[in-house]
Amino acid sequence: MALEAVSSPEPQALELAAQYSVEKSFVFFVNSTTRSVNLYWMDFNGRQELFQALKPGAGIKINTYVKHPWIFRDKVTGERMHVKNKDVFWPQVSRIRDAANNALWISFRKLVAIHLPIRSLRSKCLWTYAEQIFENHTEILDKLIIPQTVKCDLKHILVMIEKHQKYASMR
Repeated sequence: MALEAVSSPEPQALELAAQYSVEKSFVFFVNSTTRSVNLYWMDFNGRQELFQALKPGAGIKINTYVKHPWIFRDKVTGERMHVKNKDVFWPQVSRIRDAANNALWISFRKLVAIHLPIRSLRSKCLWTYAEQIFENHTEILDKLIIPQTVKCDLKHILVMIEKHQKYASMR
């Protein structure tokens, strides 16, 4: 059986918004992490539209379009999850040659595994610590005796988590 993945070049990061397309893409998103993950479709104005949350190990069939980007975030922290080591998923047309008529191609649903980002040990430690102290971080952060650069990076992660939780509570 011949497989074909028809794809156009990935749009640049600045164009992280859905573009008009008639090419359908059939995907099956699977959350391969141990976290609950929110699936977001990037609309035509570049806004994240919450589609659904997936529990660990859960999956969902989605019919979408080429040029319609998707992103995935940890439901609690807002940390970006990845697909094939990228933080944006751009659907493609996936086809298989028809066994009965070799001249025809049939679209099929592509398995797309959502996974944790590959991070440095430093980044992993910062995210893990930020998650542990988040509830009391205003009291804890100032008392930490750690290098200023580490403290700044930790503050940055805590601010991202805080913004995500405020945004999620407004929905």
